[in-house]
Amino acid sequence: MYRTRCTDGATTKCPAHDRGVTYLLLSIVLSTLILSGTAFCSAQFDEARVHADHGLQLAQSGDLQGAENELRQAIKLEPRNPEFLSTLGTLLAMGKKLDESSTLFRKALQLAPQDSTSRRYLAANLWQLHRYPEAKQELQTLLRQHPNDAAARLLLGMVSENSGDYSTAAKMLSSVPDEVSKQPESVAALARSYYQLHEREKARKTLSVLSEQAAERGVLLGAQIADQAEDFETAQKLLESVSSSDTDFAIVQYRLALVEYHAKRFAESQSRLQRLIDSGHETSQAYNLLGWSYQQQANLKAAAESFERAIALAPADESHYLDLGRILLAHGSLRTALDVAKRAAIQFPNSVAVFDFKGRTESRMSQFTDAIRSYKRATQLDPSNADVTLGLARAQASAGLNPDAASTLDTALNRFPKDARFQVEYALMLIKQAETGDPVARTRAEKMLRSALAIAPTNQQALYELGNLELNDGRVTEASRHLEQVVKLAPLSSPAHFALARAYRRLKRVEDAQKEMGLYNRSKEADSRDGGAASHNDEAKN
Repeated sequence: MYRTRCTDGATTKCPAHDRGVTYLLLSIVLSTLILSGTAFCSAQFDEARVHADHGLQLAQSGDLQGAENELRQAIKLEPRNPEFLSTLGTLLAMGKKLDESSTLFRKALQLAPQDSTSRRYLAANLWQLHRYPEAKQELQTLLRQHPNDAAARLLLGMVSENSGDYSTAAKMLSSVPDEVSKQPESVAALARSYYQLHEREKARKTLSVLSEQAAERGVLLGAQIADQAEDFETAQKLLESVSSSDTDFAIVQYRLALVEYHAKRFAESQSRLQRLIDSGHETSQAYNLLGWSYQQQANLKAAAESFERAIALAPADESHYLDLGRILLAHGSLRTALDVAKRAAIQFPNSVAVFDFKGRTESRMSQFTDAIRSYKRATQLDPSNADVTLGLARAQASAGLNPDAASTLDTALNRFPKDARFQVEYALMLIKQAETGDPVARTRAEKMLRSALAIAPTNQQALYELGNLELNDGRVTEASRHLEQVVKLAPLSSPAHFALARAYRRLKRVEDAQKEMGLYNRSKEADSRDGGAASHNDEAKN
């Protein structure tokens, strides 16, 4: 069966490649071939037809490789026969040989441009290969030829939804309601499109089809779509429609707890999860979400215990170690966080994420030599990872190894030319050098910051550092302009408010300076209240 992957991870069956439909189409293709007036009445053609007939028989018996061999023989004898090309393309698609299958469909279409079946199959291949613009082009061509082709409209809707063209997706999918209702994934795609278009009531009405069908898989998928759209009421209603009768009680209860968590009803999520665990449904997934629920209620001890239980139940899942480490790090429990990182590094010696976290924790503890080793391991595992490369440069600079940091940053500037963070990091290192009386470093630092802003005009750190340099040089008007941009982008940035207050005082804007000092004081108070709050890693929970 030919399948693709939805944007939320659900598996979607492609309507053009269902095996039963494929066998039927193979029969039609060969029957058409036999009756076609364009077929050559020759011994060579008869031999090719024998191979094709035998290929169909083998395909129907499940021997796809044998069928493929027979069709190749047929094409060898009749290389310009579009029916043979299309039939082999179909067989290869069933065997997941999508690139070669697509090539054969294109050849068939060159010979028979009006062959809607080959074009639809080609579009389905391209969809599966995530080549959405090409798939769209083929489907639009097909629909110009056959405007009412329901399967093409359905497929164009799915392709459009996957590629983020929600308007086209909604238009196409809503035009073939009978086709859409046959597959929960299609219903979900239409609902997701409506949510993205801010047509919540249409999305809810679409999802109600799933609860009416009373199929657990569809209801769970629909609830996930509503949850992702932050329509928590609809998500909960869908889940509750199956929770009383469904045999998969644990799955439904977990998903309800997840909806409650996303709705910031943390105590309810915690209570539901605890009841689920107490009823004998202990899973690492449940303990992980329980840990995050405790974390959001500032109960670090209970959160850590929950994550440790998740680790015990699923020691091969690195996300539990990382989640535990993150909340410990966020709460300032550095030594315990490092212990978790070391355990994870032993368990997952080839994990970039683990060594990135270990390096970050060691840097927080000013253990820069160890951090450099961790980041070097991470960059060995994935040289294309900009985050760990940046971590390495920062650790080297913090350790006073400026030549090493400069070498790392020079390499990164070439490898990641569109990532402004490297110019900013280079500038920070040069600014420290300039403080020792190096005017060349000061000039290079400003150049780096302006280069960073050319790449990313709203980079807050680049704007702040450039504003500070200008302020210290007496270019107060320019400084205030850059600092005003920072506070607009980051209203809670206490350093930016303080620097802007300094600039306003120098410009004799006394009231504005006083206002910025008031904002600075409030921002500092908020920082002290919120310090240590960890964010929930949604990706690990969904």
